[in-house]
Amino acid sequence: MKNGMKYSFRQEVNASGGNVHKLYVYDSIRARGDFDWREWEYEESETSAKYFRDRLDEIPDGETIELHVNSAGGEVGEGVTIFNLLKQKRDAGSTIIGYVDGMAYSVAMDIIMAATEIHMGLGTTMFLHNPWMYASGNAEQLRNYADQLDALALASQQLYLARSGGKIEQEELADLMNRETMLDPESCLKYGFCDMIDDFKATGIDDDPDDDPDDDDLINQKVQKRFEQELKEMLARQQEINKMLLEIKVGVQPKMDKTTKPTMSETFAQALRKMEVRK
Repeated sequence: MKNGMKYSFRQEVNASGGNVHKLYVYDSIRARGDFDWREWEYEESETSAKYFRDRLDEIPDGETIELHVNSAGGEVGEGVTIFNLLKQKRDAGSTIIGYVDGMAYSVAMDIIMAATEIHMGLGTTMFLHNPWMYASGNAEQLRNYADQLDALALASQQLYLARSGGKIEQEELADLMNRETMLDPESCLKYGFCDMIDDFKATGIDDDPDDDPDDDDLINQKVQKRFEQELKEMLARQQEINKMLLEIKVGVQPKMDKTTKPTMSETFAQALRKMEVRK
């Protein structure tokens, strides 16, 4: 199902009248989205390097970007590419303010290291570990895979060391990665992985004194209600699919004209018609 609700990119105006562009990494970092069985294609991923490239191209150089992260990580290649795209945007004059809103784990931690300054809220965490992979092959191939993982780990170490500004030595960093270490805000501040720890609303946005807090609550309620409705629709369609698969498995065909024996494709088509969203 295509989801028309997009949260990953917003543009607002700050107190000085300049634009603040908000980017959100609130999902697994991956090149492709979920597979849409109706359209028979993958949906666009809003955490892919291509998506970030397109969004960053829309932002004029020199303007402020807020990068909000709450992700458990994902594909290393995509995450490292996003990190470098953000660094290139910084080099072009933009200021990138990073916010750890929940988790910045694995390659999601790599991404936020590109920020000019990094804020961590209360209760947030980062997570360091060595890269890993599924692999199969003969002994020589597996040794080659291990060498590749060592190279990826070394590249990650260089990224973190550059951000730390000398606050951690490579030997200690390697030990933290080997032990797969969870870092609280105080530890991140100690090692140079963040710059501020605070409990706050993201700065840079002009607060309107006429704004009614109840309006925000109403908006949140509407978003939650819509999400719950979409979830119910998804569950209903899944139940239809399960029923269809069970009928096929036990050889029970939907009722049709007794003179015509339904084919497998007709059975599948009928099930799909039942699954159409009813508004």
